[in-house]
Amino acid sequence: MKYTIVQDSRIGGRDINQDRVAWLATDDAVLMVVADGMGGHLQGEVAAQLAIDTITERFRAAAKTRLVDPAQFLAAALQQAHESIVRHAADCRIPLHAAPRTTCIACVVQDGQVNWAHAGDSRLYLIHSRAKGDAGFVRTRDHSLVQRMVDDGIIESGQAASHPLRNRVFSCLGGDLMPSVEVSRAVSLQDGDVIALCTDGAWAPLGEKLVRELGREFGRDSLTTSVPHLLDAAEQAAGPQADNLTLIAMRWEAPDPDAHTLNLRPDAVAQNSAVPISDEEIDEAVAEIRRRMPYTPNGVSS
Repeated sequence: MKYTIVQDSRIGGRDINQDRVAWLATDDAVLMVVADGMGGHLQGEVAAQLAIDTITERFRAAAKTRLVDPAQFLAAALQQAHESIVRHAADCRIPLHAAPRTTCIACVVQDGQVNWAHAGDSRLYLIHSRAKGDAGFVRTRDHSLVQRMVDDGIIESGQAASHPLRNRVFSCLGGDLMPSVEVSRAVSLQDGDVIALCTDGAWAPLGEKLVRELGREFGRDSLTTSVPHLLDAAEQAAGPQADNLTLIAMRWEAPDPDAHTLNLRPDAVAQNSAVPISDEEIDEAVAEIRRRMPYTPNGVSS
């Protein structure tokens, strides 16, 4: 697989950063996950960290080197993360009304497709490189009171990000209620598509600017610039009381269909398929393959 991943997280105007972000990869699968510990409850940052740890450890155990069923994995991983947080609260004897809680969004890229699952209002955006306008992206629907108000026509979608009740979510990991984990179908990726996961501290101040900037054609290194710049813009727009802000984004590169094709003197073979191939030509073909598949060390690109 070929892709670029860039992540950034900021404390904003808060005393601590309760956001957590991580990504892991094998040769055949990539996991990205973001969790936003919920204010108003004890140890929100602990809930977020437990969610990240549980989901990534489950991925390490299951993806050798691919997942049998990414959608099933995501549903089970978020459920297990919820149970881990509940056990922690019980061990610490934290009352249920104050127990740690976190929103969570996670996705898996495998076989040129992406699946995602979420609980709460941390979002995933899938921005298609070859489409225009509103048809050019999809995003998760927030599990929030404000989203229900938009769906019911009580408020306009443009009012949601600044509504005083926008932080009221009805699904999360942790607490005394079972989470309502929403799992997507598999969506095929095109060359240049961008997958972005973020907390509400990042998406709420930016609105559709986040989509426009991530979808711009800058080439594979553009995320290195656009991700931190978008968080700068979100933090500035939110002002001194800015929430924690976290954004992780992947730019997908479709595999080259000819990457493993031997270029063994095609003109001669076309004329006479019985023409023998010399050892020198085989060595040259192998060298060509190696040149077209350069070694990439661990980092933001693969």
